[in-house]
Amino acid sequence: MAALACAVLAAVALGTALPAAATPAERPTVAVERASGQLPGLDPQVLQRALSSAPDRVTGVLARVSGPDGHWVGTYGTADVATGASVPADGRFRLGSVTKTFIATVVLQLASEDRVGLDQPVQRYLPNVLPDSYPPIPVRTLLNFTSSLPELTPDDIPTTPDGIVEHRFDDHPLAELIAKAVQHERPFAVPGSMQAYGATGYYVAALLVENLTGHTYQQEITNRILRPLHLRDTTAPETDPTIPGPHSHGYIAVPQPDGGTQLVDITEQNPGAGGMIATTADLDHFLTALFRGRLLPPTEQAELFTVPNVSYLDGNAHDPGHGRAYYSAGLMRATLSNGVTVWGKTGSTFGYTDGMFTTRDLRRRLVYSFNPTNGGGNDLALVNQILSAAFAS
Repeated sequence: MAALACAVLAAVALGTALPAAATPAERPTVAVERASGQLPGLDPQVLQRALSSAPDRVTGVLARVSGPDGHWVGTYGTADVATGASVPADGRFRLGSVTKTFIATVVLQLASEDRVGLDQPVQRYLPNVLPDSYPPIPVRTLLNFTSSLPELTPDDIPTTPDGIVEHRFDDHPLAELIAKAVQHERPFAVPGSMQAYGATGYYVAALLVENLTGHTYQQEITNRILRPLHLRDTTAPETDPTIPGPHSHGYIAVPQPDGGTQLVDITEQNPGAGGMIATTADLDHFLTALFRGRLLPPTEQAELFTVPNVSYLDGNAHDPGHGRAYYSAGLMRATLSNGVTVWGKTGSTFGYTDGMFTTRDLRRRLVYSFNPTNGGGNDLALVNQILSAAFAS
């Protein structure tokens, strides 16, 4: 979940009338995963060339590739434009929307504990958070981006370079973000009938975690995932604006009166609703544990690989789903040019973009991070170069 993305406590009131739960017949069917192709050999030169293809608007790049065929770590650019320091191979970075995978895992754990029903409407657990006019929103739809919840707009949060710099330490509680988002029109009428990527569903999912557990969602991520997996270089800060340990700086290019731009260091910022921090090694460990079933029982594990068989809103042939849904609960699925199918998640926040991907059998895993100066967002050309070098070259 990107901090302040546009593109996360209500107590259960006794006696509140609840919307009807979704029935099994209302669940979308599951799309069949395409067969994986042949993985190429691990080629360090191809991988390094992919990192070196980063455009000038990217100050630093870091990537790790792991699996039975070998391990490779590469860097490119600089961690600090003032000193010219090299990008640290063990550097930490902000995760942005990769935080969604951690939140989805916690919600699925709560489902396995019978503390929340995935087919039950979120209104049952969070009354008075969504407008009364909304239909029942099944909890599952929050996780797989089919909830029909609206998103924040540029009028709700600062999105210009000047505004980002000025307001980067502002605090935006989950309830505030949700309240602003639901003032807008829903993108489609029937929950579960279409897929549209966004952040609001995960703001609600994070608030759901807090209401069910009595702890912040960051505390639950720490207690349920980070500590059991010994992810010592991964943190889920609530208010700390700093990045501990070695890291590359994040920057944003701010237009100047003379027509030029000035790079402003925005490494320190309110962590917001997507503010987790990690290393490539820790994300590789997390992805491996998640896919091996160390964090979820089989029933909930299946949700990670269940892609709704519905259309993607405004989708087209160039999307990973070719006009159909391609997100599951906290993950996305993409089939590359050589037929290899990978699962993972991308993320972005001011000054940082990252991603983690793996084949279903964990034979090849990729984690990357880079530092764009255009305010965040995925530089698709660079991401495609790195993915191709790791899985398709």
